[in-house]
Amino acid sequence: MVPEAGVPEAGGPWAARQVSSGMAFFTDFVITGSVRGADATHAPREVTGLLGDEFTESRTGRGQLLRCYDLVEVAWEREGDTWRGLYITVQAHRLAPPLQLGELAEDLDRAGFPLVEVAPDGVGCRRFVRADSQVGVLVDEENGQVLAMTAPAWFAPGPRGEPSPWPREAGRDRVRHLVGLGAAERETWARRRQPEEAGEAARRWWFLWVSCRQLLPGDGERRYGHGGAAWQELGLWLLGSCEAAGVLDRTDTVCEIVRYGLLDPDAAVRACLDAVPVSRADVATRESTSYTRENLMAVNASRAAKRLSLAAGGLLPRVRDRALREEVAAWLELRTRLM
Repeated sequence: MVPEAGVPEAGGPWAARQVSSGMAFFTDFVITGSVRGADATHAPREVTGLLGDEFTESRTGRGQLLRCYDLVEVAWEREGDTWRGLYITVQAHRLAPPLQLGELAEDLDRAGFPLVEVAPDGVGCRRFVRADSQVGVLVDEENGQVLAMTAPAWFAPGPRGEPSPWPREAGRDRVRHLVGLGAAERETWARRRQPEEAGEAARRWWFLWVSCRQLLPGDGERRYGHGGAAWQELGLWLLGSCEAAGVLDRTDTVCEIVRYGLLDPDAAVRACLDAVPVSRADVATRESTSYTRENLMAVNASRAAKRLSLAAGGLLPRVRDRALREEVAAWLELRTRLM
């Protein structure tokens, strides 16, 4: 995967974009979140089919699998009888000569997919993200060298990428108070205490949700009581407030609902399918649609469909409605072709 010059091969259906020589591989990764079609949603067998079998592989006792293709690393963790993808990373710090942020940002701007900077990590790195592809770029703040590019990124633009407005325990105290209130009381609390400035309000809603999800009861506790219903109701309210404040879009919100078990499986899958912004007949695929500025809406709709169908797919063993199962299965058949 790495030619003599030390730079991975450019190519694929997006190589025609006007980017600098040797940069197409890196811009493609930021724009698509994939390497030659392989991304963090693909199983090891699928990655082998796309990237080949020239790799080194290691496993840990925690049920994790790491595969290295020169600059590219792909990681999974064991989930039942299958492997669940964790991330795909381009380890740009291994390049000689190094990749500079200025070159990468210039080419991405030219292609119409600019990076957005989020709060620094506090230990000498700048952080950038392309939110639609969920790619994060880590850069040495002293010399501007790109260190790594990862999808999905663990940091995000806007309030999600900013420091908490309060200490962790203070956030938890607020959430513990809210879970004891009724719906009308919570709305009164919100009107009285949320700041007027929209950006600050959005930031506070997000960190209330972060504090809440850290305290949510586990599956067993929800099943056997322990106030699980009240916590689920609060979680849904906070996520709705985050969505209304623009911190999350509908896809993000529904994926959080699924991840933290805030609805029963049938209701959660129905929410996923209702949130898919495009039909299966009209969804953009890798074969039909190029990654260009003009196609960004179609590309992002396809990405949303992929995320939502994968979220719903994890619930299928517990879904009772046959029609729901069949619709999710039909979407999952398209998974490897979606953007």
